[in-house]
Amino acid sequence: PAVTILIDLPISMDFMSDEFLKSIGGLPGYGEEFMVLLDSLPTSGTERDVALSRLRTEILAGKGPDLFLCAQRLYGVSAGPTDMPFFQLPVQAMLNHLFLPLDDYITQAEYMNMDALQPVVMAAGRNEEGQQIIPLTYTFEATFFDKANYVQKRDIPMTWEEMLEDPDPEIRYSASSGGSRLQDVIGELADYHKDVPAFSEEELRSWAGMWFDAWKTLPEDIKEEKRPLTIPITQLELSNCDIDLNGSQEYTIIPAYNRDGGITANITAFAAINRNARHPDEAFKIIDYLLKPQVQLTSPLFQNRMEGMPVYNNTGDDNTSAASLWKMNGDNYRTLSALREQINIAKFPGPLDVCLWSVEAYNEDVLEASVHEQYVLMQMMLAES
Repeated sequence: PAVTILIDLPISMDFMSDEFLKSIGGLPGYGEEFMVLLDSLPTSGTERDVALSRLRTEILAGKGPDLFLCAQRLYGVSAGPTDMPFFQLPVQAMLNHLFLPLDDYITQAEYMNMDALQPVVMAAGRNEEGQQIIPLTYTFEATFFDKANYVQKRDIPMTWEEMLEDPDPEIRYSASSGGSRLQDVIGELADYHKDVPAFSEEELRSWAGMWFDAWKTLPEDIKEEKRPLTIPITQLELSNCDIDLNGSQEYTIIPAYNRDGGITANITAFAAINRNARHPDEAFKIIDYLLKPQVQLTSPLFQNRMEGMPVYNNTGDDNTSAASLWKMNGDNYRTLSALREQINIAKFPGPLDVCLWSVEAYNEDVLEASVHEQYVLMQMMLAES
């Protein structure tokens, strides 16, 4: 049998097929008991639009690929407002019964240990029918400081509102419009069972105003020449900013906590099986193998083609291979592990994030108009989903 796989991982698409096949090369049965046929989507333009329409039509007709490997890109980092993922609202896709429930498969998995995977992130792929989406990578926004020069004066975690009122300007920066994303501060963006936003327009206006007002309280040097470095934790962003978590430098890392006092994780890649799959058993074998810790930590698919950290809880520890880009020194590993345990919300970035990313708040008139425009757009997107 040939397992058909749709790959929509638009991070350096060159050599995608080779690197995927290398990543599953050690899977028993691959090439003997089954083979794979890969379908990679164009990254942008008319060709992508045509491919998206074709595949969505096939899926609605009860056909389509057996296995989906899809990215949910980070807006303002690796994607612009028109770069839409294949599944714009994966939670809705679950509710619309597009994916196969996997609980029975998971109980018989050979390589996957759900207890060793980030629990809140994994729960985002589950609903009343069970686990349907298997998150592969995730990230969150954080501000980095050289630990030799700065250690926060307050114990963390704290709520976003507490950060806004903290006397420490570095903490306020991490919560302001300069150091956080409004969509991550809010956390849960939609009530997908009712197809409405998870908050009112008035709440959004208030939060956006607080978010921007915090920026105005900061000393001028933090806004300019001493502006801290805020990035999502991905290999590309760490590399671009010359941050080596396995080097000699130790970092103070402050996330933008959400309103509930935890961290909002963004799921940046996931796997799911088509409910109409012709070869679901073989498709799950591939997912199972990809969740093997060694594959997560060293395979070219995870290291080069996905944004964010693997979902494996011990990513970066002493047992992480030196060949892994996620190898960390002891202090940075402990810091990042503590933050990973503070994740209390996990979401799939998509068009709702674009709306909140587009909110402008630099004066009252602009704030009022921008919030109304984006909130109405969110309502329309959810109503049409």
